[in-house]
Amino acid sequence: MKAIIFDQAGEPGSVLRFGEAPGPASEDGAALVDVTARPLQPADMAFIRGRYRLQPIFPQVAGLEGAGSIVDPGASGLPVGTRVAFRAAGSWAAHVAVLPERLIVVPDDIPDDDACQISLNPLTALGLLDSARVAPGDTILITAAASTVAGIIAAICRVRGISTIGIARNATSAARATTDTALAADDPDLLAKLQGLTRGAAPAALLDSVGGPLVATLMPALQPGARIIAYGVMDPSPAAVTNAALIYQNLTWIGFGIDRWLAALPTAQHAALVAQLFAMLRDGSLHLPVAARFPLDRIHDALGADAAAGRNGKVVLTT
Repeated sequence: MKAIIFDQAGEPGSVLRFGEAPGPASEDGAALVDVTARPLQPADMAFIRGRYRLQPIFPQVAGLEGAGSIVDPGASGLPVGTRVAFRAAGSWAAHVAVLPERLIVVPDDIPDDDACQISLNPLTALGLLDSARVAPGDTILITAAASTVAGIIAAICRVRGISTIGIARNATSAARATTDTALAADDPDLLAKLQGLTRGAAPAALLDSVGGPLVATLMPALQPGARIIAYGVMDPSPAAVTNAALIYQNLTWIGFGIDRWLAALPTAQHAALVAQLFAMLRDGSLHLPVAARFPLDRIHDALGADAAAGRNGKVVLTT
């Protein structure tokens, strides 16, 4: 089958190649999916570089997410032809094997551009808000404010009556953020401006995908008892945080992984959350924009578009 393959970990532009790969083996009741759309995500790049929690087995078909239709149901119980979204390694290929619990049935009125993105970022946003334990009327901080996940969190928060303040890398990124308010992390007066904005309503949570020294900078702005949810590693440098900073504000600081959160989620609740996301897509309160589309054999053009400055939306690999 046609696929994008890599034989060693490294920079995507150097190690990825378009070619032929064996069809996926259907094991453990996995369904076989004819893949029609696949977004390029930061997780995909980390996987290719060998820096993701899931490690490649060479030769490895790239990609971790997508959408398509069932061609062999396996143990899923879904009819052939059912449209599905999924997360599974090897999605940058004509076909992929997906475990039944990783499949999401996609309604006919949801286009592939949206369907192929639903399994990771929107569910991550819901999981982060669930872990943060915030309620209507609360304010939260979100780092990497111009990111896709931050934008989805902000959209969900508007529906739920939660205020969002984004912390972006710089003023240019802050201008692109869709949070209610955005500040630049490189502003020397960041903390003072943040405390001025939140006087009388300090943030109840910090959703952080950056890490590093920024976390310690933002801690004094949080309300006592606030929760810090770490879900990304953009800055690999350590965060210099003392026990006193945590104790005196009674802060809780935890790591978040989508797989662990989903594994603990009751089936009915998972279905209800997915239905909420589809409803938000229909009524326009949630947007999952696409910046460009490329067929698999133009993977290097797709990588270039993905790396473009100011890109608005995901790059999608089509059939």
